[in-house]
Amino acid sequence: MKKIIVFVLDEADVMIATQGHHDQCIRIHKMLNTQCQMLFFSATYDKEVMDFARLIVADPTIIRLMREEESLENIKQYYVRCKNEEGKYNAIQNIYGCISVGQAIIFCHTRRTAAWLAAKMTSDGHSVAVLSGDLTVEQRLAVLDRFRSGLEKVLITTNVLSRGIDIEQVTIVVNFDLPVDVRGMADCETYLHRIGRTGRFGDITAQDDSKALPLERLQLPEKSQPNRVF
Repeated sequence: MKKIIVFVLDEADVMIATQGHHDQCIRIHKMLNTQCQMLFFSATYDKEVMDFARLIVADPTIIRLMREEESLENIKQYYVRCKNEEGKYNAIQNIYGCISVGQAIIFCHTRRTAAWLAAKMTSDGHSVAVLSGDLTVEQRLAVLDRFRSGLEKVLITTNVLSRGIDIEQVTIVVNFDLPVDVRGMADCETYLHRIGRTGRFGDITAQDDSKALPLERLQLPEKSQPNRVF
């Protein structure tokens, strides 16, 4: 460890905020050479994580985007008002009926919702893969390899895929469920990471009718039929 000259921690906000990784960061820091350069990267940081990072890295050089610059301009964000899960699914059908979609990633809040949505889309002729936290590392890699190869055109997942995965062919990201934290509050950081999975088309959020977002509303034809040719 004393021979390491550069130490890089990616997705540092999650790595530090998680208690186990919090302790590991301290132990690793004590084992490194005092001259080792330390680099922490993440698209999002909250104050608690930043304060802890300053304890590890003395007098750091901080490069930070302004809050309004954290979302890329080339990612267009839209929302569709839906009353329930069936309404959200109908919105997805309409999206496929009125725009051209290369590959899509759809985020759900629970494994139950992901499995339900995968069954619905598969029955309608879509080529679907599911990636969730109950899969082993090897199984997750196999699912991602098939998706990257184009064997499946839709990847339905939970927050396990919200960070660190970039697939060039993905042209649309759908938030079937908006991300929330353990307190049930809006998780804006996870939302930014989710929509960052695509930079070529944009992001669609299927939201409950009781919630409002400062995004442009996507107008969909009510009777358009889904395109089932993938």
